[in-house]
Amino acid sequence: MLQVENKLELFEDVVYKRRLLDLEKRREAWEDEKENLIARKNKQLSEEQQNIVERRENLARVMGNEEIAKARENERVLELKKINELGDDFVDAIRSRVKEYTATEAYKDNVLHHVMETLDTLEPGEYHIGMVKEDLDAFQDAVLTSAKEKGFTLHPYVLPEECIGGHTLMDMKKTYSLNYDLATKITEKRYEIGKLLYGLFRREMEHA
Repeated sequence: MLQVENKLELFEDVVYKRRLLDLEKRREAWEDEKENLIARKNKQLSEEQQNIVERRENLARVMGNEEIAKARENERVLELKKINELGDDFVDAIRSRVKEYTATEAYKDNVLHHVMETLDTLEPGEYHIGMVKEDLDAFQDAVLTSAKEKGFTLHPYVLPEECIGGHTLMDMKKTYSLNYDLATKITEKRYEIGKLLYGLFRREMEHA
């Protein structure tokens, strides 16, 4: 019995703790990458802000009040356009990073867990479950078996590759859908990203 306990302790120290350390390093690397990405976008914002200030000064010297007001409105439209462009760039960068994340062990270790979390919010019964083809090939058997143990019968279907990963669940009549695919989660953050970039842009303008 003591030998079994010693082996369990050895497993925890050597294997489990090593896995936790590896996952923590991956998380720290992602945080560093995110900070670097924000820094690059801040630099782009500063450059755009400087260009706008220079255009504003040039216009003010040659135009009357009415033309200046019109120019300011055009400038505001340009600001919003630039912010949207930067926001799109930011989202595209996040999509690329998330796509890379789906190839990691950390993602694979959590696929089944996240599906079970969603099922815990539903009444047992029959549902459609959508996953990208790669995830269905890898996890379909485990997902269907674990779901059956909870009283669920799942009918799998393939999500478009644009969904990246994650899953969706629909009732059998397809009257509602729970979208937990990764692309939807990124899209839901688009408004917050826009607000962040707009706030950074306005602060740069105020300190010009």
